[in-house]
Amino acid sequence: MLKAKRAVLGGIALLMVLSGCCFRRTPETGWRGGSAFVDSLVRVNVVRQNYQFHRPWLQGAPSRHTGIGVVVRGPKVLVTAWMMANHRYVELEKLGSGKKGRAKVSVIDYEANLALLEPLDQEFLADMKPLEITTETVEGDHLKVLQVKRNGDVVATSGPVTSIELLRYPSGSAFLAYRLNGSLQFRFANFTLPVTRRGSLAGLLMGYDAKAQSIDIIPAPLILHFLQGASGGVYRGFPRLGLRVSAMTDPQLRRFIGIPETLDGVYVREVARGSAGEKAGIRVGDVIMEMGGRPVDRYGNYEHPLYGKISLAHLIRCEFHDGDRILLKIFRNGKVMEKEVFPEYIPPEDLPVPPFLPDSPPRYVILGGLVLQELSLPYLREYGAQWNLKAPVSLVYYQKNQYTLDLGGREKIVILSRVLRTSCTIGYGNLTDLVVSRINNRPIRKLEDVPEALKHPVEGFHKIEFEDHPRVIYVDPGEMDLVNREIMRRYRLPALQYLGDR
Repeated sequence: MLKAKRAVLGGIALLMVLSGCCFRRTPETGWRGGSAFVDSLVRVNVVRQNYQFHRPWLQGAPSRHTGIGVVVRGPKVLVTAWMMANHRYVELEKLGSGKKGRAKVSVIDYEANLALLEPLDQEFLADMKPLEITTETVEGDHLKVLQVKRNGDVVATSGPVTSIELLRYPSGSAFLAYRLNGSLQFRFANFTLPVTRRGSLAGLLMGYDAKAQSIDIIPAPLILHFLQGASGGVYRGFPRLGLRVSAMTDPQLRRFIGIPETLDGVYVREVARGSAGEKAGIRVGDVIMEMGGRPVDRYGNYEHPLYGKISLAHLIRCEFHDGDRILLKIFRNGKVMEKEVFPEYIPPEDLPVPPFLPDSPPRYVILGGLVLQELSLPYLREYGAQWNLKAPVSLVYYQKNQYTLDLGGREKIVILSRVLRTSCTIGYGNLTDLVVSRINNRPIRKLEDVPEALKHPVEGFHKIEFEDHPRVIYVDPGEMDLVNREIMRRYRLPALQYLGDR
């Protein structure tokens, strides 16, 4: 019986050799799964603790996340930004030896979903090999998503690139992305995963849709732009022109503008106040025909040497840096003219309604049970997956139109987010999500204006005015101290206000 089993096993082994199915190690695949990358990858362990924007004094429970970071020149470790959001502890772990070391975030860009980590011990990465980056990926190429087993072995999942286009990132911004077709099993609970092409880094995993069998990748061009910006003293991320454009396919619109059928371009429908486009003299009604020497078609695309037709937004945001000179050729009032524009990076915290506010607690002021805070996209997102339909229309309007609205000098949108039931707020318990315009006859341009306005009651009362019904309410400051102490005890608040550091 034993001899028979040996004969069968020997026959199977011979058949595998003859058919080419032997277990061989290759640079990216094989039964050991990519041992060549062990010296270029590290496991990243992160402890995170998120904030609750509808209850700004609270935090969620700590959670632990693991990802696979890529060693790049510096040496530093490249990961996705949202893995690091609200981090409390960051640790690097070598795949081969299992050696661990503390790390810190060196540069982070939540809009592009990229971050660089730096070990506290500068020698920790000394024996690691930075992975080269390739930007030569085109449609049809096969890329490999690398995952790491708990024992440190690297395994790869391969898939063809089906499209290269602008996709919506977790921040809400549109950037270039590679889309792969394939099935990906998250077998080892890795949050961040590198993607390679012929032994070089092609991108980082951004998302996977199991139902559609599609894998979205943050591409190498975006990574290189991020690394170039991170190499200077002060990080200046992906710039903007502050323009909104529309396709020029409608013949009625073309006749209205008076543009000849032989000319192509996109119609400028909005110019943000104070933006690079406004400073350059771009107006609503202009037609952008050419940008940086690249002709623009009537759909808003230009011809990329690798990707073919691609959106103009990629040219502005990823092929130029903050302060670069871009020459525009535009059509205006029957004439073709040239304009110089210098794109600008706008830090997200400088926007009236910030798109994200990680790594710092929400700012708030509690006045006798009235909770005042600044409107942000994280606040709106807590209304659920369809926040743009479920959140109050007035607040969504501010978020959607903040670039072009005349805010009357306001830096932020201060809202009454909720009311805690106290003796000071009797009759006001159902008030929520109201935009605050004035307190004690003083304009409220940002949350810092609130404490100063409270020093000046009107006829013995705090007068709070809103943009919508009930327009105005009054709070008696006489019993405020007693009520505030009760609020802190009942809700276990650390403080009645947090204004933080911008």
